[in-house]
Amino acid sequence: MKIFSVILILCLLAGFGFSQKTMLVEKIGTGRKYYYHPGAHLKLRVSKQDTLLIGKLLEIDDSVISVEALRPFDVRIRDIGSVYKQFYFPTKFGRYLALGGAGIFAIIGFDHLINHEQVFTRDMFIISGTMLAGSAITLSFGQKRCRMGVRWKIKVLDIPVN
Repeated sequence: MKIFSVILILCLLAGFGFSQKTMLVEKIGTGRKYYYHPGAHLKLRVSKQDTLLIGKLLEIDDSVISVEALRPFDVRIRDIGSVYKQFYFPTKFGRYLALGGAGIFAIIGFDHLINHEQVFTRDMFIISGTMLAGSAITLSFGQKRCRMGVRWKIKVLDIPVN
């Protein structure tokens, strides 16, 4: 029984030794929470230098994170002004709409050239322009700015990996 309890205690201590730090960006009073682990892509604005950092999150400490943009930058958590949450579907859909608008513009223009008609017509600009405008609107929904302050907070969580 003594050996079993010693092995159990050693296993629990080893689990606490291999814990993973997680950066949590949450909106106070709501259920909106975004988690960032080491290795995740991150976009943030540092308020003191007014610098926009886009890169991979290398390391998370209690008060400092390391972001690899061109070279590793150490950023204090209290100096972070904004964190930008990236949304996958609106970004991808907006890119497809832009490619579709440009493709329809090229296809209609090529069709008019083959049939010896006027190349640039009103319907050509309406169809492709509508798709490009929809693309711009959809791409604007591709990211959300979480401005740190009264509403948004950053916390560092120490989650044990078992």
